[in-house]
Amino acid sequence: MSVRCVEEWWPQERSTDYRSKPPRANRCAFLVPGAVPKDGCDTLAGWPGERGLRDVGEPTGLQEQPQYSGNRTMNKRALLIGSSFSAAPMLFRLKRRGIHVSVCGSAPSDPCHQYGDASFFVDYSKREALLELVKAEGFDYIVPTCNDYSYMSGAWVADQIGLPGFDRFEVAEKLHTKDGFRGVTNACGTPAPRAIWVRPDEPYALPDSGFPLLVKPVDSFSGRGVTKVEDAASLDAAVRSAMAASRSASAVIENFVEGDLYSHSAYIKGGKVAVDFFVDEFCTVYPYQVNCSNYPSRLPDHVREGVREAMNDLIARLDLVDGLLHTQFISNGRDFWIIECMRRCPGDLYGGLVERSEGIDYTDMFVQPFIGEELRMPDLSAAPRSIGRHTISFAQPLVFQSFSCDFPGSNLEVVPLKNSGESVGVAPFDKLAITFHEYASADQMFTHTPKLHEYVRMKRLDIQQQVGE
Repeated sequence: MSVRCVEEWWPQERSTDYRSKPPRANRCAFLVPGAVPKDGCDTLAGWPGERGLRDVGEPTGLQEQPQYSGNRTMNKRALLIGSSFSAAPMLFRLKRRGIHVSVCGSAPSDPCHQYGDASFFVDYSKREALLELVKAEGFDYIVPTCNDYSYMSGAWVADQIGLPGFDRFEVAEKLHTKDGFRGVTNACGTPAPRAIWVRPDEPYALPDSGFPLLVKPVDSFSGRGVTKVEDAASLDAAVRSAMAASRSASAVIENFVEGDLYSHSAYIKGGKVAVDFFVDEFCTVYPYQVNCSNYPSRLPDHVREGVREAMNDLIARLDLVDGLLHTQFISNGRDFWIIECMRRCPGDLYGGLVERSEGIDYTDMFVQPFIGEELRMPDLSAAPRSIGRHTISFAQPLVFQSFSCDFPGSNLEVVPLKNSGESVGVAPFDKLAITFHEYASADQMFTHTPKLHEYVRMKRLDIQQQVGE
């Protein structure tokens, strides 16, 4: 199996003034296809004297993208709401257009602060602070990234001052909070688990479905604070855990449905699904966070059509604007149940899975509506490649030295998120790396994706042995 990696060239440390560059953390934090300066150019993303990512090895199969050379006129200004490695591909899509990109995020060592034109170290979950920043700086665009706080605060700000790409805030609230979304699915008749809402100091009754039940915070993501409850004796503790993980101290209790997990990433244009992608998903370390996935999906056609129909009904009822509508659902191969929908970009470089298979630019499509561009529909491949994605995470904290992956297939790409010698916390709060690779066939993909964690070997520093995940 061939391997691709990246090397970063770090400039000298600069001031930590909130409008300038933060000190560099000496780490290789992300891989961005196409983020390589042109020959003879020592500028990436408009930061003079800075060299960018150097891509080593074979090409990814992506369509070649235009590259920003640092010589364009920056006459538009955008604020990227988020600074993590998952937001980095969006930053470079903006830079290719010659847009002046400021980055908003409270952690100075995050990757996007290292390549933005300016940084604002604010907590963007506090929407009033974000509004004050946007008004003070006069940004032409604001672009959300890969978490609910980014989209929700952005939608509220966009509502106040009229910026493109976002749904009305009242609609965003219905989609991005679990209690609000269950209200929508009930009103629309959308197939979804039955649910009740629990608020602080209020009594609640058990759902009619009986056990098992799933208890969730109404406003968290990445599976945090979720508990499967098998009996009444465990319910109160699960509710308290969910409330503790919720900013509003509220929880939702759902009936537990049996089936396999999938995602549906659809781009809306003109009030309906214009193009979409189905992905098989698996949770093999933490039970409510995806760490293994593949594209294309093995989902039956009749289920795909049912999901599309449900999403088109949702789009019409809520009058959703053009752009991404990302959904997770469970199916037993016959029926399906919608778990959640979101307008933000899914994290852990989800778009890279589709990009490597179809040869399209999923990330650029996500960005387009937020900068006032008409959504452009891609030409899909007649023979998409069979691609697997794996987020390497662990059920116990550890200190790693090195790791290796022996996945079936070829063209392995590794996106490292830690330096050797760093500690790795437990899932769903931390991760070591994200990998992509190509399978030889769809059958090989369907067989091996659910057990990708078994092909990872790691050498730990805190104990003298080699372990898998």
